[in-house]
Amino acid sequence: MSQRSRLRHAARKLSQYRGGSAQTQLNRVQLSDPLWDFLVVLGVTVEHIRRTPEWVIELYMQTRLAEGFNPGHSRNALSAIRVLVFEAGRGSVDTTCSATVMGIPRRDRSGARRAYTKAERDVALERAREVEPGLTHIVALMYLTGLRSIEALRCTPYLAQWLALLQAGASELPLAHGAKTNRPRKIEIIDELRADTVRAIESALEYCKAHGGWLITGRKNTSLKSARHRLRTALRAAGLVGKLSSHSLRYAYAINLAASLLDKQVSPETVLDRVSAALGHGQRAAMILNTYLTEIRERFSCVVIPRPTPREPARSMRERHLPGPLRSTRSNRTLQFRKQ
Repeated sequence: MSQRSRLRHAARKLSQYRGGSAQTQLNRVQLSDPLWDFLVVLGVTVEHIRRTPEWVIELYMQTRLAEGFNPGHSRNALSAIRVLVFEAGRGSVDTTCSATVMGIPRRDRSGARRAYTKAERDVALERAREVEPGLTHIVALMYLTGLRSIEALRCTPYLAQWLALLQAGASELPLAHGAKTNRPRKIEIIDELRADTVRAIESALEYCKAHGGWLITGRKNTSLKSARHRLRTALRAAGLVGKLSSHSLRYAYAINLAASLLDKQVSPETVLDRVSAALGHGQRAAMILNTYLTEIRERFSCVVIPRPTPREPARSMRERHLPGPLRSTRSNRTLQFRKQ
């Protein structure tokens, strides 16, 4: 087995050890894959991923930037490489291989997207209805509940439960299956749009019952992968791209929810935390304010967001309970645990 094949195999296994959703594991492998080709081009022999020299990683990242890769993609690739090196038993390299140390600029999302207005939402619904009837329900759910497109596609098992909860007066809806990175969350309902939310869920539920439990069907109505491809094609055909992409529907939800809470005299700090939790981002107030709520940023002028305290890197599911020095290493071929 060649060095390239051996390292690719090891990267797949290490990504599985780290955990996360299937898509997260796949993205991790795909982002790190060009590094193993880069090692071959340089003529550097590496017996194991944990032996990858830091100067090679830095040279690889600078080469990618010189080739025109955007900062966001470069940061994601470096993060994937750090995770794999850590999982291979080398220990944390967050300090020596950080994006700041390597001079990778931060991504600038300002102006990349903006929230839909109600009139623009109505136009998007009409275009979606012309392309794919089920897409109309996905667009409506994303606007009213802040779901990602893949979450809206996979939320069909929850629709009946959500409808029952709303009819019982609930203000939050649970989401676990299908959430990004398998991170469960509570979707907060906007009071002013509660009636619209109930109608949208009722309509989506009726459509699902008539179409085998799917909002958009894939090949032979059984393949989630082909359904996702068809969803992406339908979104492009409906013109939901650019500044008013499907993700901009989440921006509209965030702004509507924040405005509703602020009008109820909820403190701005609490509003940021609740919007972040409802979107599935955890405690990321700075990102929410600088990305989703830029259009009403002036209403948060009194908020002072402290710098986050450094945290220890997450450990794999198998060794989460062990301190760093006791973490075992894994061989390239079998990836079985070995003594140091």
